[in-house]
Parts: sequence; structure tokens; C-alpha cells
Amino acid sequence: MQLEVKLPILGFESFKNAKLEKIDDFFYRLEFENGIMFTLIDTKKIRDYYFKLPKSYQEVVGDIDIKSNDILVLALVTLKKPIEDSTINFLAPFIVNKKDKTIFQVVLDEGKYPEYHLKEPIKKFL
Repeated sequence: MQLEVKLPILGFESFKNAKLEKIDDFFYRLEFENGIMFTLIDTKKIRDYYFKLPKSYQEVVGDIDIKSNDILVLALVTLKKPIEDSTINFLAPFIVNKKDKTIFQVVLDEGKYPEYHLKEPIKKFL
């Protein structure tokens, strides 16, 4: 699925377009126009994961219900060998709006969501 980057991605602010490919039931590959790729995981498949979109994001993308079927909430995976040593970033998820084919990254406030972390071991969810 071709996507327009709606808000800048942290550290990759110049990216304007991306391609999202489903790898399997859990994982996705996000590739930007310059060939940089990320591995993402569907958060709905591995944990109860909910947050309210901060107001600063709502001003740009609207008040999105992350539980909607039109929305994919994906977390960045840092792959390691063995796979059990990989980590998931639940504090900066990617939001994909399948309806309007856009993607953006949200940075959550650690104080409001102490149950989410930057580097959670994937083995917790296997």
C-alpha cells in the first residue's frame, strides 16, 4: 500500500511517501522512497494497547479512533539475533489510516503511559 507521510517521522523529516507491505499476520515492512526500511508489528495482535491521540496531532490529522478498522497501529521493532532478543518501541507508534492512505508517527508522553516503553522485549509477547 502506498502511503503519504502526514506528519514528519522522527529523524526522517524529509520523507514524504512510503510503501507498507504485510509480511505475515504480525509483521509489516515500511519502506521509504530512498530505500530505508523499518520492521513494524501490529500492536492489536500482541497486546491490549490504547492511547488517546495528543491534541497537537489531532489538529493535523483529526480525532482518530485507534480502535477503528480503518486504522492500523504499528510499533517499530528493532530486530536482533536471536529474534527473542528483539525489542518493540511502544512509545512512538506509527498510525496508518487505510482509508486516506496516510501514515504518521506519534510520540506518547511517558508520564501518561507508564505501561509503555521504548524497548520492550518481544519475548514478552511471544
